Parts: sequence; C-alpha cells; structure tokens
Amino acid sequence: MAEGNFLIGTDIGTFGTKSVLVDADGRILAEAFQETDIISPRPLWAEQWPQVWLNAVCSTIREVLSKSKIDPTEVGGLTISGLYSGSGVPCDENMEPIRPCLIWMDRRAVEEVEWVKRNIGEEEIFKVTGNTIDTYFGFTKMLWIKFKEPKTWERTRQLVTTYGYCVYRLTGVVCIDYSSAGNYGGIFDINKRDWSEEMMEEMGIPRSFFPEKIVESKTVVGEITEEGSKLCGLKKGTPVCAGGVDAPVAALSLGCLEDGDHSAMVGTSTCWSVIQDELRLTPKLINYPHVAYDRWKIYTFGGSATSGGMLRWFRDQFGQIEISLGKQVGLSPYKILDLEAERVPPGSDGLIILPYFMGERTPIWDPYSKGLIMGLTLTHTRAHIFRALMEGAAYALRHNVETAKANNIPLKPRMGIVDGGAKSPLWRKIFADVTKFPLVYIAEHPGTPLGDALLSGVGTKVLKGYEVIKAGLRRLRCRSLIPKRLKSTIGIIGYI
Repeated sequence: MAEGNFLIGTDIGTFGTKSVLVDADGRILAEAFQETDIISPRPLWAEQWPQVWLNAVCSTIREVLSKSKIDPTEVGGLTISGLYSGSGVPCDENMEPIRPCLIWMDRRAVEEVEWVKRNIGEEEIFKVTGNTIDTYFGFTKMLWIKFKEPKTWERTRQLVTTYGYCVYRLTGVVCIDYSSAGNYGGIFDINKRDWSEEMMEEMGIPRSFFPEKIVESKTVVGEITEEGSKLCGLKKGTPVCAGGVDAPVAALSLGCLEDGDHSAMVGTSTCWSVIQDELRLTPKLINYPHVAYDRWKIYTFGGSATSGGMLRWFRDQFGQIEISLGKQVGLSPYKILDLEAERVPPGSDGLIILPYFMGERTPIWDPYSKGLIMGLTLTHTRAHIFRALMEGAAYALRHNVETAKANNIPLKPRMGIVDGGAKSPLWRKIFADVTKFPLVYIAEHPGTPLGDALLSGVGTKVLKGYEVIKAGLRRLRCRSLIPKRLKSTIGIIGYI
C-alpha cells in the first residue's frame, strides 16, 4: 500500500477533465485541465469512446504530479468522478468497449421511453425508483441499445460508468457506487438502496451486466496496478476509491451534507441540488443517493441540459475575435465576452432566450424542446445574445428551485455555487438576481475534483470524516492559511 498524506481528485466532465492534488489540510498544490469533446452523429445524440476519458484522466494526473513535484509514493489516494454515464460503457467479456457510451446529454431513446410507459407505467417506475421515465435516464438508453443494436447487446457483458471504466483500467476492479446506480433510474430501488431485479427482469436488462455489490463513494475498491502505474504515473499500490457522479461530488466539495443544503454546479449543464434526510420525492426532479452517507442521504437535483454548453457554442460559432484576442493577451475568451456583456443592462434590452438547446430535463422533461431567441432587433449585439444566454440559464435554475419549494422540500437561506461557470462574476450576479438567493462562492475553488480528493481522504482515513470537509472550506476562506499564489476568498453575492 502507498503511504502518504497527499490526495488526488479527478473529474471527467462532458467537455474536459480536471485533476487536483491537495494536502491533508485541503490546500491545493497543483491543478491540471484537458479539454475534450463529444461525438454527435445526429442532432440530440451525444456519445464518446471511454479511451478519450482515460487518456485525459492519466494526462492530468501526470501533470499535477509534475507541477507539484510530489513523489508519487507520497500520494495516499485517488478518487475519480465523472459526468453521468447514461447507458454506461458496453464492454465485452474481455472488458473491451464495444461502442461509444451514450452519455447523459443524449436524447435518442424516445421510443424506448414510450415502451416503458406502455409496458410498466410511470406510476410504478416512480414508486420503485423515485424517478420518472425520460431519455435522460440510463435505463432508457440501455433499452435503445437493446432494441436498436441487438448485436451490440448480445456481445455486452458489462455496463460500466465513465469513471468506473477508468478505475478498472487503473486497478483491474469493476465497481459501481450508489450515486451511479441510482442515477441509472428505472433499475434501482431507492427505498431498498439496491438493484430492482424485478424491473431488470421486466425490461430484459440482465442483472449480470452490473457489479454484484454497490459500494459507497468513499470505499477503497482497489489499488493502482503495474499497468495502471505506467498509464497515470502513480505508484503501484496507491489506493483508489469508487468515486461518484460529478454533480453530488461538486455539492460535497462545498460542504453540502445537511438536510436543506443546496448548491449549483455550473458546467456544461447546471445541476442545482438539495440534500435530503427524508424521501420528499417528486417525479419533476431527479433523486438518488448522495456521495456522502450514501445509504441514507438523498441527493435531489434539477438539471438544465445546457448552460455552459450554450456559452461554449456561442464562443465556437461567434467568438472568433475573442478567441484570437484571448490568445494574444493571455485571457480566456469567456472573460472577454463577459466584459462585453457587462455593458448590457439586465434583461438584455428585451432579448429573451429559452435555453433548451438539447431538449430539457427537469422540471419539464421534454426531449423535443428547442432553444429560442425572442425579441431580436437590429439594435441588439452579440453581447446582448451572450448575456441573454446567461439569463436564460439562470431562469432555468430558478424553475428547478421553485419546483422544490412547491413540493415542500426545505432549502437553507444561502446557495453555494461552484465549477467553471461560477468563475464569472457577471454570471454569479445574474444567478443571484434571478433566484433571489445570496450565493456562497469561494474564489480559486477548483470545483468537483476537490470533492474527489476529499473523498479519497475519507476513504483512506487520511481525513477523519466528511465533516472535515467543512473545516477545510473554512480554511480555504482564510487568507493566512493559503499560500499567496493560491489564496482563496469567500464571496456572498446579494440580489436586487
């Protein structure tokens, strides 16, 4: 076993993978990011080969080791989280991927949704799983493979998560945690916290496609093998934890542990979540086990399908000037676009955007929804459109918050905000103004990978427990305890 008090957390995002290396006090010693992409063979289809994720995971781990100059023998644990895996990666008997994974963003399983509604019914699915039936959920994507690609289905022996595939390649162990099992939807019993073999049998999804045991996200499931060491640079024997879905790990990174704690992870999509101690469930939101206290805490979330994804689309299609200028002056093109949008008044001079650029998840559950730009005139500029995209994403978040309130889910007075979109001061203010919640934002917070690193600490017992995470956040807020180049501050943003 490797011995050491340094921890690595890695998060596989939809459009990029990020790793951080921290010490036992949560101080960030190195970060690394690698941008990736998805495959979209048709409109509303989204998939990827797992080798893309594995390459990014190993590359960023090697980079943080190099930047920090930490000897790999001093790394005490690794945890990998990832984008919601959708169908999972179909693998054959040799654990070789057969086809790309249908990720969360993919909306192709429309006919399969109707099949489940006819043959099982929304009420029965909700009673067992605490969730509805939609193309978002993994079980409908699995059925798409079964019905539309029967030869692929016949060859499949395992369906593994995005990060589960990487864990397997680094450790030789196949595993699944509670958050991933629950987020598959229709095959997980939220009351028993176990697979619903009855639902699996009704849908013809073999139980053998999944690990026998579901584990907590903090669980040490294996160690870096000799082959894994060659891939990622960590020493053979380094403990690896199970990990979890990126959104609840992001919430954990903000210390969301108690009933009513809520936060927004603003990445490609926005995942707004609230932690629950009771099963206050509504099919309009998504419900599955949290990545901390996995056997009894519930992670309830509302997810808008595109937020940062819309801004990336705008950057790629209309932001060539900002991309070019950013390279010359050393600024992110998003920062330059922000500066332009700051000159536009709230409401974007009457320009309204419906942010349904990839259908929509909660609370409207409509794969056919489309993005709309309304009120466009000759007086509007690119900056108006960019700001209106930000405002549309904020109203999508507010829609989910109001849905939770309408279903008597308690919310604490402040909302945390984290990940890439949270770095924008303008967007943070828009989110605060629209939701009417003061936002808690920690500057220099690396987002989800910090939650992964902390899970590594809890799982390997380098850290005493989940509550240490909140203490670590308090240290992050204290300038005197952070190296000058990595100082972090907390900001409370009010609303109009």
